[in-house]
Parts: sequence; structure tokens; C-alpha cells
Amino acid sequence: MRWTLDDVIAAAFTTLEAEGLDRLTLRGVARTLGSHLNSVSSYVKTKQSLIETMADHIIGSVDVTHLPDEPVERARAVATRYRDALLAHRDGGRLVAGTFTGTGKTLRVADTVVGALLDAGYDERDAARLCWSIVYFTLGLTQEEQTPAGDPGRSFHQLIASGGYPSLARIGEHLMVTDSFDDRFHYGLSRLLPPRG
Repeated sequence: MRWTLDDVIAAAFTTLEAEGLDRLTLRGVARTLGSHLNSVSSYVKTKQSLIETMADHIIGSVDVTHLPDEPVERARAVATRYRDALLAHRDGGRLVAGTFTGTGKTLRVADTVVGALLDAGYDERDAARLCWSIVYFTLGLTQEEQTPAGDPGRSFHQLIASGGYPSLARIGEHLMVTDSFDDRFHYGLSRLLPPRG
């Protein structure tokens, strides 16, 4: 049977979901595909090129249609959809971080955000830097959300009990540890993208 690049990418995502990014290999993708390594390496030569292709597919899944007319809300909607696309895959944030394929799929999302920011009245420099800030904030928070943690509440209690962190004790566990990632994301986005008057 002749496999296509789409078959290879589908098998790569199946492998990612089952084994995680650290254990993702071309051989593992071939095994998932039920094929030989040559079938995979004829499309992607290295693990890094596989990751870049997968990242492009993740970013390419971000829908940039049916957006709000108001520019800041448009940028906020794309950022939320970007986060959703990352969270849809195991280790999605870590997989996309550090890649830049520069394809139409990747650039389409960036162009939509930058266009919204320009429409909102930001100058070119601010629009570019704010777009990167949104991307980095979203990637970082998503990676944190997708990284398994032990019991951060227990560690927090022990550290606070030492008396060495009075400001954190004042804020409390509910904001420092148990605050939801959704709330953190929406708060951070509201600070990066305040309403324009």
C-alpha cells in the first residue's frame, strides 16, 4: 500500500497521543502506520521535521473565519482558538514551541492577529510585538497546563508555613495554586488585549 503524507501525519498524532512527545519517533510512527520506516522517512527525514510538520497541522487547524467585527475581540478569539488547538493534542504546547515552519498555515494565523491589532489602532511595531507576546503567553501557559504536577498545594503549604513568603501567604493557595488555567488564560489575555477606547 502507498501511504500519503496525510497518513503519516495522522499516524504521528496517534503515536503522540499514546506515547507523548518525548517518546515520539519515526520508527514509532511507522509502527502505528503498520509500515516500514522508509514509508515515513520518505516524507519526513528527521524527528524535528516531523514535529515541524505536526506543529504546522496544529496551527493550521485554527479557524480564522467567523470572527467578531471588533478588532480586539477578533484577536482575542483567534488567541483562544490557538490555545484550544494546542490543548487538543497531548504535549501540543511543547510540540509547537520552538518551531517556525513559515508556511501559509502558520502565517495565516499570525496575519489574522496582526491585522486585528492594526485595525484596533496599534502601530506596526506594537502589533508585531503584541502578536508575539500573545503567542508566547499562550504557549507557556499551555505547556504548564499540559505538564503533570504532583501535589502543588502540599508544597505550597509547607513553603508558606516557613514564614518566608508573606506576600504569597496573603494571596493564598486559591490564587497561587488552584486558580484554573482557563481563568489564568482569560485574565492574561485581558491584560495583553484591554479594550481600546
